[in-house]
Amino acid sequence: MALIKETDEHNTKSLEMKRILWILPILILMSCNETKNDKKTEPELETSKFESKYKTDFDSTKISTFTIEESEFSSAKAMTQKLSDYSRQELKDIPKFIRLTVSIVVPFDISKESLDNTLKSIVYEKTEEDKDIDEILIFAYDDKNDIGTGYTYGKLLWSPNAKTGNVTPEIAKNNIRTNYKFDIIIKDKVGNISKSDLPTKRELEIYNEIMSEKYWDMQDEESDPIIMKKFNISRKELKDIWLKVAANKL
Repeated sequence: MALIKETDEHNTKSLEMKRILWILPILILMSCNETKNDKKTEPELETSKFESKYKTDFDSTKISTFTIEESEFSSAKAMTQKLSDYSRQELKDIPKFIRLTVSIVVPFDISKESLDNTLKSIVYEKTEEDKDIDEILIFAYDDKNDIGTGYTYGKLLWSPNAKTGNVTPEIAKNNIRTNYKFDIIIKDKVGNISKSDLPTKRELEIYNEIMSEKYWDMQDEESDPIIMKKFNISRKELKDIWLKVAANKL
């Protein structure tokens, strides 16, 4: 009887051992899969958070007063190839990117550092208001009458790698800002202009009259006498004023 009992106990232990050996590989496999899934999920979540985040660095204590004289939104397809390379359906599916163009007027005696921070602060404000803006172009002037003639003080471009035409469909659709940079140009004269160098209000008025489109089809010999008579100035005064103001706007 004792022998039979020992045999039964031996058989029971063997059966339990087999069950453990059978279950163990399954547990190990499940553990590996969980580890793989954990490793795969974490970077994806981090990337998703990182790509949508963008921080505009500027010194808020060095922002100048300014006025926004013009602000215009435009949009275009975020194409990365030639138009002819797309099928009609592909072209239809390409998302549009949004560009904001702004013209501002700043004080004549603004410093380069202040203008730099002012331009960046505008980008911050506009992108906080509308996170779908994909490209911003800002022109800075000291006289609103110069708007539309390039820029007289500075220019900022905010875009992928600080280049125009770099907005891809992915950037336009998902607002990815990780590779966004500033291209800022500030003229050498900024910060070096004294009040005595500035044209007077009357000189600006005369200059704007000289540059008026109503004289575009006329020779100087025809337009000059009209302007001289209107402002009661000599030809020499007319030329001196034009030179002074034109030099200030370079």
